[in-house]
Amino acid sequence: MNTCMSCDAEFAASGNNVRLCPACRRQVLEQTWKRQMRVYSLSMLVGLALVVYAFLQFKTGGFTMSEAPISVFVALALGGLGLMGGLFGFSLALFFSMWHKKKS
Repeated sequence: MNTCMSCDAEFAASGNNVRLCPACRRQVLEQTWKRQMRVYSLSMLVGLALVVYAFLQFKTGGFTMSEAPISVFVALALGGLGLMGGLFGFSLALFFSMWHKKKS
């Protein structure tokens, strides 16, 4: 019998390196996906803010694409990466969260 590192309950281990009981393992998995969804949603918000900043620079600054400063292009590129990467990561974390959810 092994002892759970989290709740100190004894449980029968199915493998060599099992340190958490099944209930604690499920709780850790659910918290992991929720934490990742929060991180990716923050990434999407920062990306959206950078894209809006770059868009406003183009609208109010009167720039064309050839006249724009490099900082606007960098903000646009990083904002797009943050927005699309955050959307992809959020959807992947949501998928795994639903996959690991306990069926009732």
